[in-house]
This record gives sequence, C-alpha cells and structure tokens, in this order.
Amino acid sequence: MKITALVEDTSLQGLPAEHGLSLWIEACGRKFLFDLGQGDLFARNAASLGIDLREAEFAVISHGHYDHGGGIPHFLEVNGKAPVYAHREAFSGIYGLYNDECAFIGLSQELKDDGRIIKTDGTEEISEGIILFSGGSGREFFPPDNARMFKEADGRMLSDDFSHEQSLIIRENGNNVLIAGCSHSGILNIAARAEEITGEPLSHIIAGMHLMGAVEDSFIEGLAQGLLHRGCRCYTCHCTGRGPYERLRSVMGEQVSFLSTGDVIEL
Repeated sequence: MKITALVEDTSLQGLPAEHGLSLWIEACGRKFLFDLGQGDLFARNAASLGIDLREAEFAVISHGHYDHGGGIPHFLEVNGKAPVYAHREAFSGIYGLYNDECAFIGLSQELKDDGRIIKTDGTEEISEGIILFSGGSGREFFPPDNARMFKEADGRMLSDDFSHEQSLIIRENGNNVLIAGCSHSGILNIAARAEEITGEPLSHIIAGMHLMGAVEDSFIEGLAQGLLHRGCRCYTCHCTGRGPYERLRSVMGEQVSFLSTGDVIEL
C-alpha cells in the first residue's frame, strides 16, 4: 500500500500547498484518489510527482466542504471515466461562521446531478478490501470547531450533524487502515465504527482531526490518550494544525507523525 499526499496545508518537498487535502492511493490492486483539494493543485502536484491521474479508477470525497471536493470539476476533466463517490448529502447547502458572517463552504451545486457522481450512504465495499462508510460510533471528543458549521434545510440554518461525512477502510497484507478527511464526527468514534465493521483492530489511522482553532490542551491530551489506547500507528494532517499536532506528539511520541504535501507512506 502506498499513499502520496498531493495536497495538504503544509509542504516540506518544495511543492505548493493549500488549505485542503488530496491523497493518491495505490492499494488492493487499485489506484484512486481520496479527496481533491480546493481546485487543480492536486493535478499539478501529481504531474510534478510523475503520477498519471488518467490511471485513477475512482475518487472518494470525504465530506461536502470545498477544501476536499472543490477539485471535482478538474478531476472529471482530466480523467474521462472514473466515478466519484460522494455521500448523498454532500451537496447540501453547507456553511461556516467566519467573522460573524455565514459563508458558503460547500460543493458546487452544478455537480450534484452529474452522472459520474455516485451517491453513497451507510457502508459499502466499493472494491475488494476497500470499504466506504459514514458516521461513527458514539460522540466522544467531537471537535469544538464543529459549533460554527451549519447546514441549510427547509430554508433554515441548522447545526451541521456531518451526516455527509464518510471515511475509508483499506484491508491489505494484514493491515487494517482507516483514512478520514477531517473527522468532524470525532476520530475516536470513526475508529470505533471502522473496527465494528471489520471486526479487527486498526493497524493505522491517516486522518485530519480538526484541532485547529481554540482547542484546550486537556481536549488534545485526552484525544491523544484515546488514540494511544487503540494501539495503532497514526498519521495526521490538514485541519489538525501543526500546533495541536505537536501537543499530540508530546503525549504519543513516535506513534504519531505529520503528513505534508509530497510525503509518501508505504505500508
């Protein structure tokens, strides 16, 4: 299994970065993308790394935010055949509160009826050893920043329940790997759900954990202890933030690493 970060908020490899996430994954005999960043940066960085996006067999969108699915139009253009898996609620009107103003942070509404978008819900094995699922088990350590995010329903702004969020399990060569975008449902809850689905402990977690913003040290330290208790190797990125990552690492040590644009994980 090989995972290459095409887009992440930081870069140590000389490649451009942006606030967003896109991973190129080679696993279970398949090549595919998990998230597509804000625009075309994922494709430009793929070209710099010698990755041919025409070889992608599908793409997965973790949730309905622009920094994860803004690149869908460009993907559909550069790859003429691969489907894009998105939750059936990913194209809802999704907003965030910034400087006391509600701003649209969702996906292009023009795409919601595109024939290459496959709407998902629940749990689905989209290829042998590759399982897509939504939700988590429990409400432990929900990211505090969730409080400023909303979803439009029947003309009203409601607190976002993140029902549009989905994550990926990859099972290969004895590894049981969880990949999540922002973990708005709480990474410990998502991990618990992944283990319920497979009936096995996770070997690795690769995920943004949405710890940017005003998150208390006690919250991060408790989350770190929960991750340590699972006993799996963790890689984090994107919305975790470098400062919170350092606090995670102060508790977890070598059990956690940061994944930047251009970095490669081989399992």
